[in-house]
Amino acid sequence: MKNCSNLILTNEKESITWIRFDLPLMKALRLVLAFMCSSVFAMDAEISEGVWIDGSSFYKSIKHKKKSTIYFQDWSVFVEQFLRDKDYYVALQLDQHFDPFPNDEIALPSIATLAAIENKDLRVDYYGFLESFGRTYGANHLVLPDTAGFTSLEKEVIQEINEHSPFYFLNKSSLSYAIPQSKKAFESKIISQPTIWIAEQDDNMSNLKRWSSKLVSKDIAAFYGQLGDSKSTSYIPAYELPASLSSSIFSASVIAIDPHQVFPIKDQVITYLGMDQKLRKRLKKYADVLDYRSPGVTCIVDRRTQETEPLEGDIILETGLSDDFETIISLPEMVIADIDILIAKMLFGSHGMIGRSDHPNARRIENYKYLGHSDADKEGFNINHFLWIDTLAAQAIERYATPGIQIAVVKNGSVVAEKSYGYFTYDSLRAVSENTVYDIASITKVVATLPAISLLIDQGKINLDDSLAMHLEEFKSSNKSSITIRQLLAHNAGLLSYVPFWSMMMDGDRLDAFYYKTPQDEEKDIRTYGLEPHPSMADSLKSFIVRSKLIKNPEEYRYSDLGFMILHLLVEKVSGIPFEDFLNTNFYQPMGMSNTTFNPIKKGISPKDIAPTEYDERYRSYQVWGEVHDRNALVFGGIAGHAGLFSNAIDLAKMMYMFTNNGYYGGRQYISKETIEQLNVRYFKNNRRGLGWDKKDGEKDAASSMASDMSFGHTGFTGTMIWADPEADLIYIFLSNRIYPDANNWKLMEMDTRTHIHDVLYQSLESFELRN
Repeated sequence: MKNCSNLILTNEKESITWIRFDLPLMKALRLVLAFMCSSVFAMDAEISEGVWIDGSSFYKSIKHKKKSTIYFQDWSVFVEQFLRDKDYYVALQLDQHFDPFPNDEIALPSIATLAAIENKDLRVDYYGFLESFGRTYGANHLVLPDTAGFTSLEKEVIQEINEHSPFYFLNKSSLSYAIPQSKKAFESKIISQPTIWIAEQDDNMSNLKRWSSKLVSKDIAAFYGQLGDSKSTSYIPAYELPASLSSSIFSASVIAIDPHQVFPIKDQVITYLGMDQKLRKRLKKYADVLDYRSPGVTCIVDRRTQETEPLEGDIILETGLSDDFETIISLPEMVIADIDILIAKMLFGSHGMIGRSDHPNARRIENYKYLGHSDADKEGFNINHFLWIDTLAAQAIERYATPGIQIAVVKNGSVVAEKSYGYFTYDSLRAVSENTVYDIASITKVVATLPAISLLIDQGKINLDDSLAMHLEEFKSSNKSSITIRQLLAHNAGLLSYVPFWSMMMDGDRLDAFYYKTPQDEEKDIRTYGLEPHPSMADSLKSFIVRSKLIKNPEEYRYSDLGFMILHLLVEKVSGIPFEDFLNTNFYQPMGMSNTTFNPIKKGISPKDIAPTEYDERYRSYQVWGEVHDRNALVFGGIAGHAGLFSNAIDLAKMMYMFTNNGYYGGRQYISKETIEQLNVRYFKNNRRGLGWDKKDGEKDAASSMASDMSFGHTGFTGTMIWADPEADLIYIFLSNRIYPDANNWKLMEMDTRTHIHDVLYQSLESFELRN
């Protein structure tokens, strides 16, 4: 930073240029007033001779030893020399680009970009950066442009930045071309605002010496002296726009001119006409991307990179605003590292377009809370740690803990990792992919039954403290009549953990004759089970549940499948809609969970996309593949409240994202915030569970010990786990088929692979914070 001990003036009418930048008001005040104190009111040194320096010829014609002020109005290649020279006090003029150094490699936001930011706090943050930026490069002042010709929003920025730091960002009215002829006028000028005099030598300089020498003995000089010397003022080196600030400015100043187009894009196939290969690659995270026009396919025309003529209905990416197009996204004229990530998020609804504009058709487009895609290092992870995840997954597969693994990690609403490891089976014939569907077992409880119950609560059809007898006739005279919905959700209803109801339908190693569909089936022992079970099988199962015993201490926490089997029945009775239809209509279809279903083979999902589970020797006598593993769920026709759902990692991430966003996803409120908040609470003594959700207890935790107490999730018998941490804004999905081909394979739990990978995610975040 330059230090000034004498008055610095300018005195030859030629080229001049200014730079901009921003700091807190008091720091700027200290610096400028300290400069005035040590220059204009200096007692121990005679005021320097004022020289108006011609920046383009000074070094050629004058060897100047005394400090001087140079006011640059137009950019000059000589500016950098003066900025580096401590003998010069430099002021730079800003234009509409609002960039003090237009020839450097740092792209700063223009005044139009700043004017488009609705968030005043964000604008103020940038003003602070700009002052620090200018000072660390040697600019002692930035002069604001005249407001003529600017829009009302741009004029607002010019006024705002001057008010924010008036001793650094000067209005042009602060430039004086003559020293006042009277001491009173001089005193008024120097006190009212920071001033740069562009003075002729002779008479003007005489006045300057006379008035400043008379002011030295005034109290005002003592006041300035108390502000401290400029040498004590330091500035944070701001050599380029911080990534987080540039990202925020870009995001907050994107403007949509869009009277017809509906955002976000929901198409599975789009066309991109542009030369930005990073953006093209990013768009492929959301949809298949064509490089040619196709009928009925949304076309994105990127006019930042090529002059393609748009057609009606195209989405146009362009810097600046234009009345020529109806559907346009106006992007700031600034360069940021992750611009491709932000544009893709905006187009597909995981990031809002929130800029403001004087343009009559401009409108704000909110964040629809769809899952976006980003890079792990952009969201706060030390990506070197992700190699540990690869190692842990490889070790689990090598030691036959599971033949394959699928993982998804979501941070700050964006998928930062979507990984697949291993194969469907140990013969390594078919590799796991992101489209592989898994039997998620007990995760069904929180991805099917819990949202269904929550919606019925929001609809006013049930309450958490309603008893079973209030809604299910068959339970009125049972030992379960007074059990409440809250108790069932929290596994605090006194129910048995598990009852092999399916075995009650067996006669030795065969089905009871009653449950075969035809005499021919009985003769050949053909069991259809989950494909087409005999209707009486489900009726018998319901009867077994009603008549089942309770544990000795009904107040004791006991994890139980039975409670969620009952809740399945309750959903169907209260809603009047089959369980699966209720879920598809209200959640899975509108949320785009296309890989989430019961009985996937019936729904047209090929076995080549479904991970197999156990070879069932006890009940089915065949390899289970595309059919629910849980035998009780099988008796229900593959559709049950405790198990039976198949899904993949990305679909489950969508559901978890909805729960972490207070029930909101993709522009729709699926469950009310009030109901969501009730679920993540422990209600019963010595019970770590919330309502539906598993939570940490420090003893039998599936989640990382570093997860917050607000975190919640669930595991599944087949080797699955989902966990969300609202405090860390982190979602973790782990899917496997560890029970292939034997359900008694417990190596995945013994190795604690799911938890160790969860640990790595937190360690990666912690390491990133320490490094930065």
